[in-house]
Amino acid sequence: MSVLRVEDLTKSFGEKTLFQSIGFALEKGDRIGLLGVNGTGKSTLLKVMAGY
Repeated sequence: MSVLRVEDLTKSFGEKTLFQSIGFALEKGDRIGLLGVNGTGKSTLLKVMAGY
């Protein structure tokens, strides 16, 4: 059983698509990193997952 599961997540602002149809699962004990250049949607991804 996953601690967190994301399936088919898409986020756009107007014409700019930040991510499309992404999915992943995190299991207890997993260690992750979130890397990317400015403006690629790192903070937005975390906000969407948190429900903001």
